[in-house]
Parts: sequence; structure tokens; C-alpha cells
Amino acid sequence: MPFILPKQFQMSDEDLSDDQLIDRIKSNDAGALAEYIQRHQSQLSGFVRSITGEHLLALVEVDDLVQEVSTAALSSLESAPLDEYSPMAWLQQLARRRVVDAHRFHFDAKRRDANRQQSINAGSGGGSGDSAPGLEQLLAASMTSPSAAFSRDVRMMRMQEAMQTLGEEQQQAIRMRYAEGMPTKQIAEKLGKTDVSIRVLLSRSMRQLEKILDDVRPTRQ
Repeated sequence: MPFILPKQFQMSDEDLSDDQLIDRIKSNDAGALAEYIQRHQSQLSGFVRSITGEHLLALVEVDDLVQEVSTAALSSLESAPLDEYSPMAWLQQLARRRVVDAHRFHFDAKRRDANRQQSINAGSGGGSGDSAPGLEQLLAASMTSPSAAFSRDVRMMRMQEAMQTLGEEQQQAIRMRYAEGMPTKQIAEKLGKTDVSIRVLLSRSMRQLEKILDDVRPTRQ
């Protein structure tokens, strides 16, 4: 499914040149960024496909990854390092991160379960930071482990506390996505929303959690 341009970002100036769009993007114009992404969707899709292994492609759709990259870009435009990167280079940077996250989510499940159990057993003695699960894995662990509430793992307890600061709809969406592994399209159907709005909701919720958990957030490699 191709990237669907949200109505609030749709532009009437489709004849703008790339240079004009880029100037607007650097001024934090989300509409210009959405138009730029739509215009260069084939290039972005080709890049995502080129960096996504066959094993991961068997589990996720390139269009879904591109949609998630696009949503992340639109929601983080104000903090984008566009003084250092061109819009396409920045989008490709976001794409690399998303592919890495998707790989971790789909292929580190067994390792995540093992790490979670090891963390619960080890208590506050802790292991090395290198083996700490990422934010998405920590979310899944905090919501699926029956003994998580009593765990001495500081990160696990802090994640549960942070989740309580989110709205009910945010918690539902996060639980469906990271604990139950539902695709965003299915979450959208259950919550009566569009796929794009769910992606934006998840993106914003994850940023809220990252901010709250900044002092204990595992280091991503």
C-alpha cells in the first residue's frame, strides 16, 4: 500500500520544485515534507528494500516500513538535523533506524525472553549495559511478565510507572503493538481509527516514554 498523505498535510502547490520544497522543509513545513516524501516514494522504498534482509522482508512489507519512516519524519521534523543532512539523507537515516528496530523486534524475541528472565532472577545485580533490551523490548517485557511488578529491575518498574502517565488510548495501542505484536492496521480497526493516526499515536507515545525514561533508557547500538 503506498504512503497515504494525511489530509492536514496535503498541498495544492504540487508544481513546486524540489528546491522550493526543501527550503520549506528546512523551515519546518510539514506539508512540504509530506509532498516531498510522496514525490520521492519510489526512491525511499527502493532504499528501504536495499537495506532490509530477506528474512525480515518475509515478515514485514516495505510499504509498511516506509509508512512508519514517513510518520516518524513528520512527527519529528522540528528536531530534524537538516542543517547537516539533505531531506533524503535524513529520511534514509530514519529508515536505517526503523529497519534495525524491526529486526530486533522480530528476531530478538527469544533473546528478549531470556534477558527478561535473567533480569528478574539477577535482581539489581544487573548485567552489562550491552545486553540491555531496547525500549520496545522493555515495553513488551514490562507488559507480559507476570512478576514484572515485583521485579527489582529498575528499568522494568520505571517502564510500568511511565506507562501509567499515558492516556488510556495510548496504553491500549502500545499494548496491542508491542505486547501482542499486532500490526498497526489491525490496531486501527480495533480502535476505530486510521492506520496513519495509529502510527502517529504510537510515535508520539514512544517519544513521551523515551523522555520520561531518559535516565534509565537502554543504549541503542
